[in-house]
Amino acid sequence: MSQELLKQIQSYLDKPLRKVGSIETINHKDFYKNYMTKNKPVVMTKMMDDWEATKTWSLDFFKKIGKDKSTFISKGNNFQEDTKWEYGNFLESIERIEKSDDASKGGYLMNLSILNMFPKLRDHVDFSLISNFKVRDSLSFWIGPKGTLTGWHTDRLADNILAQIKGSKLVLLANPNQSKYMYTSDKYEPGSRLSSIDMKNFDEKKFPLFKKNAEIMYYVLGPKEMIFIPKQWWHCVYGLEISISSNNFGFSAVDDMKQKANEFLKRKLHNVGLYGKNCVCHYYDDNGKRHKYGAKKSS
Repeated sequence: MSQELLKQIQSYLDKPLRKVGSIETINHKDFYKNYMTKNKPVVMTKMMDDWEATKTWSLDFFKKIGKDKSTFISKGNNFQEDTKWEYGNFLESIERIEKSDDASKGGYLMNLSILNMFPKLRDHVDFSLISNFKVRDSLSFWIGPKGTLTGWHTDRLADNILAQIKGSKLVLLANPNQSKYMYTSDKYEPGSRLSSIDMKNFDEKKFPLFKKNAEIMYYVLGPKEMIFIPKQWWHCVYGLEISISSNNFGFSAVDDMKQKANEFLKRKLHNVGLYGKNCVCHYYDDNGKRHKYGAKKSS
């Protein structure tokens, strides 16, 4: 599937796709010096061999520990398509993912907080390559069927490591200097930037600058591999098969202050419906009442 998908994506671009560089392992000091400070992406292929997550995480594992939990599940690509969330039983969501070959039907358990849902799993992963140099972290996990698509976006002012536990994903990256070709959307996602480019239904007439000029990097991320996505890099992620991933967003002290300062008024206005009415973080119930995603707590 990955080669067919890469061929399709290449047809959207005049410039050739370039593969992200990879290394096996690296120590914290060298990672900070050679990648974090240089805002340079890299894949690490042998940094997860001792993780408890790679030994124990599976759909069956999450069925056992999450049978009494409830959460939201995404029903499509919420960044470029209409926002669609469904609130329900975590176990039932896992079972639908397990049986589905259609991401829009099976749904996607995306960006769920490990600390809120399964705090005991915190020690199952190790993102100290980032967290040792940051003042604030956000630790998440992702479970989805084949065919998920998280469209082009940037992750606030955070450095990000995405770690693949089970299955595989195709990750596309674009340097921040490519922003002029990325067609920034007016859809609101707190602190982030979204692109209007729809990779599922690509139209080169709508996005000619992307077609002609964009320089895109890629990597097919397999089990026990992690990719460093530096802050403000654009990225787009495809699920190639049933997949379990984890990631960590890390904020430096300066970036944390900038983020809070830039977002404070926007979020206040947004929460009362006066800014960014088209967004990824709210949904409307059958009575047309607006609710915030995540407002319902896990049991």
